[in-house]
Formats: sequence, C-alpha cells, structure tokens
Amino acid sequence: MSGLGLIHAGFLAATAAVAVPILIHLLMRPQARAETIGSVRFLRLVLQRSTRRRNIRRWLLLALRTLAVLALALLFARPYLATPGGPGRDRLVLVLLDRSASMWATESGRTLFAAAKQAALDIVAKQPEGTEVRLAWFADRGPEAASDLRLDEPPQPGYASTDYGLALAWARDELALSPRRYRKVFLLTDLQLSGLHRSACPGFQAEVEVDIRELGRRPAANLAVDRAEASQTTLRGGQPVIVAAQVANLGLFPARDVAVRLVLEAEGASVDQTQKISVAPGANQAVSFSVPIEKPGQYQGYVEVSGDDGYPIDDRRWLAFEAQQPDRLLLVDGEPGASVFGNETYYLEASLRLAVAGQDAPVTPYEPERLALSGPQSLPDLSEYRVVMLCNVAALSAADSSRLDRYVAAGGRLLVFAGAQLQPEGYAALQQAGLMPATIGITAEPASYRMQTWDQEHPIFRPLSDPQQGDLRRLVFRRIVRMKANSEAKVLAATDGGDPLLVEKSRGRGTVLLFAAAADRQWGDWPQSRLYVPLVHQIVGYLTDRLPENARVRSELAGQGADDSPQIREVNGLTVVRNLDPRESRTERCTIHEFRRAFDLAEEKPQGEAESVAATAGPDDSQRPDEWWPYLVWALLLVLVAEVFVANRSHA
Repeated sequence: MSGLGLIHAGFLAATAAVAVPILIHLLMRPQARAETIGSVRFLRLVLQRSTRRRNIRRWLLLALRTLAVLALALLFARPYLATPGGPGRDRLVLVLLDRSASMWATESGRTLFAAAKQAALDIVAKQPEGTEVRLAWFADRGPEAASDLRLDEPPQPGYASTDYGLALAWARDELALSPRRYRKVFLLTDLQLSGLHRSACPGFQAEVEVDIRELGRRPAANLAVDRAEASQTTLRGGQPVIVAAQVANLGLFPARDVAVRLVLEAEGASVDQTQKISVAPGANQAVSFSVPIEKPGQYQGYVEVSGDDGYPIDDRRWLAFEAQQPDRLLLVDGEPGASVFGNETYYLEASLRLAVAGQDAPVTPYEPERLALSGPQSLPDLSEYRVVMLCNVAALSAADSSRLDRYVAAGGRLLVFAGAQLQPEGYAALQQAGLMPATIGITAEPASYRMQTWDQEHPIFRPLSDPQQGDLRRLVFRRIVRMKANSEAKVLAATDGGDPLLVEKSRGRGTVLLFAAAADRQWGDWPQSRLYVPLVHQIVGYLTDRLPENARVRSELAGQGADDSPQIREVNGLTVVRNLDPRESRTERCTIHEFRRAFDLAEEKPQGEAESVAATAGPDDSQRPDEWWPYLVWALLLVLVAEVFVANRSHA
C-alpha cells in the first residue's frame, strides 16, 4: 500500500521555525491613529482602498515565507512515497557463482558448483519482496549474466581458471550504476588461492556489503597430470620418441604405486604403456615414456593417472604431435677449405647439427649433407632434399641451372649465399629462367654494412624483432654483393645504406631466398654472433615449414570457447589440443580474511544488521528511487522567487 515516509523525521522539528516569519509579521505590523484633517478628507476613500491591497500583499508574503520554511524543513527530512513493491524495493543483490574448473571437485557425491547453485537459490528465496537480484557466473574472462537458475539444467562447471578480480570489478561497476540504497554482493566460491592475485579490483564503496560463502573443503587427495609433451619426435635410425609427463601430488597424503598410463593412436598404430610411481605430498614426479615409432604421422592420445581423489578432472592430459622424418638439406660448398674448419659451409652445418652433450643424434630436425662443388662436378638428384643451399658457388652449368629450376617449381626450396667466388655471369641462366629473385651485381668495397631494416611481420623475423631477443642491427658485414630486386620479388632485409640483404621470390610451388653476404666469416664475423644460430634456424625453418605458425598441432587452454572441455579436436584443418590450466589443479585455499584483505573489502557486518531492510538501512547520503526532494527543491525556488516579487510590491 502506498504511504508517505520520511528518511530523517527529526528535521520536522525545524518546522517550528515558521513562527519566525509570523512573529516578524506581527511585530512589523504598522500601527495607525485616526486624525481628522480637513484638507485631506477627500483622500480618505483612496487611502482605504490602498490599505486593503497592502494588507493582502502582507498576508500573501507571510504565507510565502511560511511555505519556504516548511519546504526547507521537509527538504532536509527527505520525504518519499512508498509505492507497492514490497519491503525490498530499494535493494539490489548480486550473486556471483564461481564456475571455474576447480568447482568440479566433488563432496558428498555432488560437485561444488551444484552446491553453489543450491546456495544461490537459498539466497534468492530469502530476499524480501521487490528485491532486484542479478545472477552471474565467473571464471577468468569476466562474469556472464544468468537470467535463470535451476538445479536440473545447465550450465555445469566450466574449464577455465579462476580470476576473482575480474568478477569483483564487474560487480563494482554494476552496483555503481544502480540508484538503489541497499546493495549487497554474495560471492559463492571455493576460495582457490591461485585466483587471488591475477587481476586487481579497486574495491567497493563503504556501504556495499560483500558476503563471501566458502563451499566445501579442500580435497584431501588430488593427483594431477601437469604436463605431457613429446620430444625427439624426429624419426632417426630407430630411436624412440620420448613422451615426458609430470605428475603432481596436490593432496595431503603420500601417493604410492600410482599407475601412470600413456595412450597414443595413429593410423594403423597404437601405443599403450603404464608405469607406477610414488609421489610425496606437495611434490612433483617426472615420468618418461620411450615410444618405439617407425611410421611418420600424427599421433594423438593422453597421459592419465588412476586413483581415487576428489578432483578427477585433472587426472588426464591430452597431447598430439607429428612424428616426422628429418629434413635432408644439401649444402653445396663452393669454396672447400684445407680442413673441415675452413669449409665455406662449416658454421652453417654446425648450426644445423646442434647436439646435446652426451647424445650422438642432433636435437634439430635436419640432416645436412655437404657437397664440395668444384670443377666439372654436377649437382646430384635434388628430389630427395627439402632445401638446397648454394654457399659461395661461383657458377652453375646450364644442366644444373635447369635441374634447380625444375626442383623449385615442383616445390623445392633454394637458399643462395654470396661470397668471393660468386660470379654474376655464372647465374645468368638462373636469372634468364626467372628463378633468381634479384640481379646479382658487383661485390661492394670493404666497409661496414649493418642490417638496418627488415620485415618485422615476416615469419623469419617476427620472433627476432623484439630487442629482448637480440638486436638484428648488431649484425655487421664487411662486404656484400650488390643486388637489384626483381619486380616480383620482395626485399625482406636491407642494410643501412639501402642495399638489399635478403630477397625472397616464389617460383611455382617453391621458394628462393638470396642472401647478399657469405655464410662463413669471409665477409664478416656474424657467424660468431649469438644471433647467427637463431637467424639460420628461422630461415631454414621457414623454408622447411617447421616454424610454429606452420605447425598442424596447436595447444590451447580449456575454457576459451563454447565447446571448451579438455579434448583434441580438428579445427579448420588444424589439430587443437585443449588442456586444463595447471593453476586449476592447485586446490590450496585462502581464508576469508585473506580474501578481504587482498581486495580491500570491509569485514562482514553482523547477520542481523546485514539482513535488515528497514527504511533507515543504508548510508545517510544514499538515495531512494522514490524520494521527493527534487520536487521540493523546485517548489522552494518558486516560492522564493514569488516571495521576492511580493516583497518588492509590498514596499513599493
């Protein structure tokens, strides 16, 4: 039922001030004596009429001043008209439900998220009639508003990690836009410690209450597969592929004789291996599987642990990898040295045969083969090589030029390094066939030629464009070959003088790169720079399609899309491996006091005070949506304007 109410009824005592204008009116009332003056007796009638008008104005002035005092007193008392809507019509309640992956933990046969939904229903049921209630789920990408909440319907817990700061910042913005006086936030979560310091929240207004409800208890037993990845996936001489995994015991008790299983499948092949380990509480245990793989192809599978714990969602980790034969690279040496260290291809071959101490096989996916080209010797059959590198080769015969042209057009890759032996006329046949990306000119005079500009978006230079990875402008050459790029070619890098340094051209299904400097120390000390190996591997990786952007297997964290569960899926021709964020396996919890301190939240009010919905609840400076003070302000202004007008007329 509608009714008039006052927020600060005590200010009604100020209405006693209406006596002031009445008292002033009585004291200032003019006193007249009757005198008979013959000479003005004809004005008597006129004066009587004027006196009546002044009396009317004085009474009107008294009424206006009395109304002004009453309006001012009512303005401070802040009247409102309580309309139908229930006692909670000035309340806003936000209910935030943690939907991160850790809410899959089970207790008493149900997930923590199911407990959170039940708690949310209980909170909604206890709100007074008329309360505005908003529900939202949150994880690590900000809350998602929910229009309904039913226990027998989705959504289920998600697979993303926890970020409390994003959720609280969203709630703070929602509350700031509401005119309701009483505002409260309910946070239903497991208080996972890993989500505490990810995003900052500037805190709430002092009058906003934040009720934190901790759900369940930390699982006493929890084993997780934190990592699973394949290494040495290059198939060389019967060497096995190594799958390395890491098992974490995040529970409170030791885990003994835990079975760790690897399952892999490919076309016509499958692998199923199991090992047993023991892991102390809070410790990690590395597990290595040696997988005999003979056939190249894509292998998909998972590593999982078996055990009875309260958080089974992190017991399995998916993986996929390409098992490939090594890429054969033909390094054509145009200036063999007296010893292996004097060969033109020595530094280039050494960078492509990187190996770990104690291991015979290189750690790179390449098998470089050196060919000393001198005299009438010709190039071999090139179809077995992924990349052909001409290193300071003086000239090529017509037969070799034709062979290279067919090789590149069919999809081969050609990389040409300059040098003192290189003769421009020796590449005329390649230039005439349209294979060369630039016209080779004379050798420049000795000077300092620095790599100054490069295409930062090109796959070769993209990871090397960050100065923290090394400044490519440190590469200095004593000599270079002058080149003029063809119209269909692209200059990828240039010197400080504007001379092309690296030029690219496509030919059929293949690619040709021309480098204006030598691959060894003949024209500079760049092979001794720490940038030599990364740059060589970026160039060769680009030519062999082994850069990360060319990989057919991509890894993502679960929880980033509509179908966000941990799994392996084919998306646009790519194999996408989605796994749980390892942070969600960390089930350590913070206390409510630590949570409040981290986000500068006031301590919770006593239950009786917090749930009060009396009209006086909330801060004194908050505003009800049904207050009348804006109308009283306008009325007071009109009364004051009228009072000034009447007062001036009364004394005229």
